[in-house]
Amino acid sequence: MIDIPLLNRRILVIDDTPAVIEDYRKVLSCSIDMTAAYVARSTLFSDRLGMGHQEPFLVDFAEQGSVGCELVDQAIKQQAPYAVVFVDMCMPPGWDGVETIERMWAIDPDIQAVICTAFSDHEWSEVIPRLGHRDQLLILRKPFDPIEVQQLANSLMHKWHWESHARLRLNTLELYVDQRTADLREANAQLAHDVLRRQSVESQLAQTVRDLEQRNQELSEARDQALIEVHERERAELALRHKTEELVRSNHELDQFASVAAHDLQEPLHTIQVFSDLLRVKCGENISDAGIDFLDRIQKASGRMQRLIQDLLIYSRLDTPDRAPESVALREVVDDILSDFAVRIEEGYARIEVGELPVIESAPTHIRQLLQNLIGNALKFHKPGEPPVVRVSACLMKERRHKDGTHAEQLCQICIEDEGIGMDPQYADRIFGMFKRLHRRDEFEGTGIGLAVCKKIVERCGGHITVQSEIGKGSIFLVTLPMGCPLDDSWDEETYSVTALSETIFPIVR
Repeated sequence: MIDIPLLNRRILVIDDTPAVIEDYRKVLSCSIDMTAAYVARSTLFSDRLGMGHQEPFLVDFAEQGSVGCELVDQAIKQQAPYAVVFVDMCMPPGWDGVETIERMWAIDPDIQAVICTAFSDHEWSEVIPRLGHRDQLLILRKPFDPIEVQQLANSLMHKWHWESHARLRLNTLELYVDQRTADLREANAQLAHDVLRRQSVESQLAQTVRDLEQRNQELSEARDQALIEVHERERAELALRHKTEELVRSNHELDQFASVAAHDLQEPLHTIQVFSDLLRVKCGENISDAGIDFLDRIQKASGRMQRLIQDLLIYSRLDTPDRAPESVALREVVDDILSDFAVRIEEGYARIEVGELPVIESAPTHIRQLLQNLIGNALKFHKPGEPPVVRVSACLMKERRHKDGTHAEQLCQICIEDEGIGMDPQYADRIFGMFKRLHRRDEFEGTGIGLAVCKKIVERCGGHITVQSEIGKGSIFLVTLPMGCPLDDSWDEETYSVTALSETIFPIVR
């Protein structure tokens, strides 16, 4: 498809009389309704007529033909040519109107020209031999009516516009014809080669024809089969699209259902736990050892169910709209979490090392849940017989490829490192899925939702989370989050890689 060029409203007026130039300026810079015709209409009626609006022309002026030609040449070089030029016939002591147009057409052959002349100036018979019979030339006799000037300007402007469009389309068609001609030449050359080749194998033509007929039959059958498969695939794709839409809808409903169901399940689960406790307290002496074992199983199962419901509630609440970000002091959050884990840390003789942590702009509850899950996992998955070792640190990073043109985005990378059992690197992505576990429940407790919650929190905050781990060598979880404020101008962009992130970091306290 060929784009139609924008309407060119540029007009050049060349006249050596300042009063005439001023008349052109008034005529071409106002609406047609403000002309003498509008004034005449308004005198015939008592009511005021609505004034229409017309975008004014972009008019430049010159007092001599040589100056006008320089303006035309400059406009061509700037790729903003004039559409119409009004030229006075007599402009002593310089070029007359005919010579000016001759020179102007040598620079821009597409410009529309209007010669403004009095009856005493050159006759049409004198102009034609020099300028030729061209549809780009009109003569306007002085004194002229403002309406004539405006109508000429409008008409010639639109004429220049559509001629430009026609030339553009013609050039496009010529390129297309040239391309098609080249393709036909190539096809003809290939055809000539095929003819020569056919002539060299005429002795085998009979057998080849029979083989081709058989092959054509096979191809026809294959084509029919392929068409059937294409139609079947289209039907399958359509069904898949419908299934995908249903799945998206179902997932949304499941998210809502998980939140509602988790709340509704809390009450019967609480009832089970209360009555099992009452049964143990009040009837414990009359219950056999097998019954006590059954009660233990019920309480353990209800405890796992309660943790699972709580994790599902946390996961479903992550889809609620975020509140305005707040300042979150990561060190205070980590200290609160370690206070909550004080019993586990003391019982396991765990060693915790915390470096300096910055303040970021984010959702406090989400950040606490994120760090609590990661630190809890680091304490949980330690080597048997060895106390857990956990290191928490952070670094500030400047992103090279920032979105705006003035400031780069400042990022915070949080590092949770442990010396636990580690894992096979091939499971680095799998562990962030829902209900994904690498160990049996009797080895390590958990619901398999914690890291899925972490990933969802990080993604909602606009960051990303990765893990580096080897079996028996511990794990390092790297969480990159936006700081919520731009870096200042003291950062030197040239010191950072195009693809990597450079850091200026709070060191680990060892």
